Amino acid sequence: MTREALINSLIELRTRLSAIGVNLVVGLLVGTIAVGVFTAVGAAQALWQTDQVSGFGYSWVLGVMMIGAALIAGQLLRLLPANRPQGPADLIEAAQTERSPDLRSGWVSSLLALVNLSGASSVGIFGPLAHLGGCLASLGRRFEAKVPMDVVLGSGAGAAVASVFAAPIGAAIFAHEAIIRRFGVFGAGPVLACTFAAYWVSDYWLGGHRLFHVTTVPTLDGATTVAALVVGLLSGLASAVFIWLGTSAPALARRSGLPVMWRPLLPALILFALSPWLPQLLGSGMSTVEAVIAGQLGLGLLVLLIVGKCAMTSLCLGFGFYGGVFAPALFIGAMVGALVGGVLAPAGDASATFALLGAASCIGAVIGAPMASVVIMLELTGSYAWAVLSMISVVTATQLCRAMMGRSFFDRQLMQRGVSVDDDHPPSPAALR
Repeated sequence: MTREALINSLIELRTRLSAIGVNLVVGLLVGTIAVGVFTAVGAAQALWQTDQVSGFGYSWVLGVMMIGAALIAGQLLRLLPANRPQGPADLIEAAQTERSPDLRSGWVSSLLALVNLSGASSVGIFGPLAHLGGCLASLGRRFEAKVPMDVVLGSGAGAAVASVFAAPIGAAIFAHEAIIRRFGVFGAGPVLACTFAAYWVSDYWLGGHRLFHVTTVPTLDGATTVAALVVGLLSGLASAVFIWLGTSAPALARRSGLPVMWRPLLPALILFALSPWLPQLLGSGMSTVEAVIAGQLGLGLLVLLIVGKCAMTSLCLGFGFYGGVFAPALFIGAMVGALVGGVLAPAGDASATFALLGAASCIGAVIGAPMASVVIMLELTGSYAWAVLSMISVVTATQLCRAMMGRSFFDRQLMQRGVSVDDDHPPSPAALR
């Protein structure tokens, strides 16, 4: 090895080690903030959840919080360019074009999501946290400028997902599959460092937090395999409908003629009106997913919740009661899976099995990260059987949904803006040095 080659190798080693060190710090920061936001939203939601009247009746605490959140959201929307909140789609665009995201709009969008989620908007928290994680990670790039921007943004987004799902490997795959969209020459080390650091923070503060506690292990046989295929087909159709409604809603909001500052009031008022009959539509709906996994919901209610969640989440997204699509996709998929289980196997634990498969399938199809969904399922359950069945249902759902709606919810958003992202974009010059 020549002296020049040795020097270049040492410089390359220094760059890689520096990137991993910086990403460890970024992961700790993103994980801490994500856990803080997650906890704050949970505390705010507990106020209206505790006050809800069982059976028919309106909670005025809920009404005040929803209307207040909608009014604040209207003012925040006015601060954003084109009155459009930023989210994972903007992060993907920034990653694929190797540029820094609009940080000011990113902070306002994160605040908007926090307000709306606290006010029972029928949206999720994971997408806004992923975008916030990417924005925070972009600040760390000044300490190691040679790291490609897509790796930086993917690392931050993955760290946020790892902190909430407690699945660092699946989160790293999500970063590569949905944001970075390639395994480049720079390698996966910085991304893994970031997701594991965020996971350690989450584990420290939340004490082994899991979105779901799964104790059953499904049977791998012909009947279960066919059922997983059916879950995948129906989840793919449900995901396609959700993507179409969710990405069409902003145009509906513009055609409505409502001033921007008043738009969030429309979904807030409709949700409040429905709250005595369908309280499951409020917020992210994770408690309802827990109930459906336990087999506590009837078939008729499952159908209503699938239709209602698709409609209300789309309305919230279109009219500025902004939030994420991860949790709604998970919710819709769980209802679809439980519906299949209720029809094909009305007795036993099959309903819970199918609900989890539906949740993984819709997440994979909506966010465009099927392998990440399978690995997250494996990390959450620790079961090879779950991973095999979810592979069948997730791949089926993803392929069907992509044939109708494109790669993901976010790609369709970008397409509507006239933005085309290239999955096979070449690595930046910094990545080759």
